[in-house]
Amino acid sequence: MKILNAVFITLLTFNIASNVSAHFVAKRSLAQSNSPLAKSYPNAKIKANQLNDAVLAEDYEKAADLTHQKLIQLIGGRAKYLRILKEGMNEIQSEGFRLISTVSEDPTQIIEVGSDVYAVLPTTMKIKVAEGLLVGQSSLIGFSNDRGEHWAFVDAGRGFSQEQLRVLFPAVADRLKIPEQKRPVLQRAP
Repeated sequence: MKILNAVFITLLTFNIASNVSAHFVAKRSLAQSNSPLAKSYPNAKIKANQLNDAVLAEDYEKAADLTHQKLIQLIGGRAKYLRILKEGMNEIQSEGFRLISTVSEDPTQIIEVGSDVYAVLPTTMKIKVAEGLLVGQSSLIGFSNDRGEHWAFVDAGRGFSQEQLRVLFPAVADRLKIPEQKRPVLQRAP
């Protein structure tokens, strides 16, 4: 139980810094997707996974480029965001956790407001721990101000409130439906 509590604290730290991590898992081609939402805005999933890849590769500059700039401003600017992200990753590693992957899937919700597009993308995170593998579900909120060509993201996981939604996404805060983040499941090592 102690390890689960430590992971929750770590995940909450990531929420402050957009709770991004990464994956080197083979991705299903968007062209093969059956989701009409994904077909409308294929760059949402592609860019979300680029963000994930950047964090795992410790390319925090690229991760910052793919993080919603309003969040970065609220945190206190790019330098502070980069420091928090790096410290969060170092904390995970110092506690014996190893991020294996984070994979964002096709959007489950799209909201269009003029040329702005908002998307909710389910995300699965896997963390290696001494007892096995922790698998958790979360969501990213994607934002594009150019009809879906470029995207930036905010993690909508544990601890993300309606008030925070209103600050970051005032035009759609009441319409965004964020799935509840569930406790990570421990898959014990054989």
